[in-house]
Amino acid sequence: MNWPSVFSAFRIADAVQILLLSMAIYVVLRFIRNTRGVGILRGLFTFLIAASVIIGVVGQLVPGGLDVVSYIVSVVAPYFAIIVVILFQEEIRQGVSRFGHSSILRFSNNTAESPTEIAKIATSAKRLANQRIGALIAFERSVSLKPFSEGAVALDLPITSILLETIFFHGGPMHDGGLVVRGKRITAASCVFPLSTNPDIEHGLGTRHRAAIGLSERTDAVVLVVSEETGRISIAAEGKLHKDIPQDQLERRMSELLQAPAPEPREEEAPASA
Repeated sequence: MNWPSVFSAFRIADAVQILLLSMAIYVVLRFIRNTRGVGILRGLFTFLIAASVIIGVVGQLVPGGLDVVSYIVSVVAPYFAIIVVILFQEEIRQGVSRFGHSSILRFSNNTAESPTEIAKIATSAKRLANQRIGALIAFERSVSLKPFSEGAVALDLPITSILLETIFFHGGPMHDGGLVVRGKRITAASCVFPLSTNPDIEHGLGTRHRAAIGLSERTDAVVLVVSEETGRISIAAEGKLHKDIPQDQLERRMSELLQAPAPEPREEEAPASA
């Protein structure tokens, strides 16, 4: 092989195309790895590869080839794009929303990143956990939580431990709902957050935990949950639930998740209760 001629034929445009294709493949793989559709996509690709191999091998063995089958496949193949759009419409919507909420395009961050506010909320969560009082607190980031606050109790109050514990106190009118924190202010209480419909989450999780996961699936919010039954504290982010966080690590974990790069949110709403 004449290597100099091979390299001379390799253009800068070829390198750029390889780079772009590699980036596209990486983005697609990263996009689907934590979605519910990854199993379907894996099965679809496996079927296509197996069908292609079988048709190719059998076509070589059978005299005259498989002209009819090959023609049918060539006609049907373009419609797989429509099938993918139908199967992954929710994931595609989520992927498109990523470009608008990526860290490159974000010009502001509304998270409660102040150590003082995080410390206050962590302290309140620990007290609520010790008293077995349930709580659901959502920290708004780059994606507005206003759609999930409609019909809730609108507030504009500073974050204080006493206020948080009062809102979630047993028997109170706002006890069962979710709380929204924007920056250093409490903006809404008694909110109804969407329940997660992910079939892979643990079946024993209660409504608060499912609502926390559901909200973190559809937005980039970080959601703190205090279990009323066990007193354990969990945090939902990026559609994942970080369970049973030790109280001495709670403030640190909250800071890490709130200051992490914004995840890829979904913008779909679904009726549910917190």
